[in-house]
Amino acid sequence: MRLMLALALPALLCGPVIGAECTLYNARYIQDNSPWVLTFKRVPQFAAPNQTAAFYLELPTSGVELDGGVSVPNGFGSPLWSVSGACGPEGNGICTFPNDGESPSIYGEYDWKLQFLDIERGSKAPEQLLLPGLAVNLWYSNYRNEEWIDEVNPGDAFILEGCD
Repeated sequence: MRLMLALALPALLCGPVIGAECTLYNARYIQDNSPWVLTFKRVPQFAAPNQTAAFYLELPTSGVELDGGVSVPNGFGSPLWSVSGACGPEGNGICTFPNDGESPSIYGEYDWKLQFLDIERGSKAPEQLLLPGLAVNLWYSNYRNEEWIDEVNPGDAFILEGCD
């Protein structure tokens, strides 16, 4: 009995700790229908004062990595997302997505409920992320011919894969 308890106790104690470590500083998300990977990282030291989270979006088919950020305008309101990087696989200039004038919110799924992304320092990573307009903005860019091939169908939703 003691042996069983000794083997089971570490497994029980490690489960919640691993889940608790997934924050907006280290969560990694994937998509079912595409090779896109979204990984959170620490906010850069010289980021805008209203930036609350940072991530990068890997587009392996194009061989490009886009830098992303989450910010809250004027320090209150809903969190908004944007990504920037090469305008296309050839690296022609720097573009920001979504296009100027668009400010979509970013959402997270917490305990089966969709709500604005929790942007508080050290907050738990949501089970899923939703970046409305991400796929359509990249579709109408120079990435269309590289990223939407065969059965690959990128979208706006990402599923938590783990923590870095």
